[in-house]
Amino acid sequence: MDEPGVAVPLGASGRLEAVPMTNAAGDHALLVRQGEATRALLTGERGEERERVVVIPLDEEVEMRVDGDALAVWLARGSVAPVPTGVPAWANAIGFVLVLVLIGFAVLGSLTFFSWLLELAG
Repeated sequence: MDEPGVAVPLGASGRLEAVPMTNAAGDHALLVRQGEATRALLTGERGEERERVVVIPLDEEVEMRVDGDALAVWLARGSVAPVPTGVPAWANAIGFVLVLVLIGFAVLGSLTFFSWLLELAG
């Protein structure tokens, strides 16, 4: 194996690292480790139309998720994170005013539509 590349932090705590690796045949992989302990290896193998992703667990605490919900859960975890404290008050005020304008247009449009509908019916 060639020298491992620069480690990229993984997970919420950043204690997991993904290290890019290349073997003598030129195949690329990511080695997931925590400290000096190796946890998993991610690589690809040739398929007919596209390459398959291969995940090789290297210890018993590696969780494999094979459903479509795994990505949704991972994405949702970031979207429900605490609101950053650095949002300026003027940005909140502008957003609030825009929401009020949108609600006003919705009410005005509804009143116009229903008055037009009552004129046609009556």
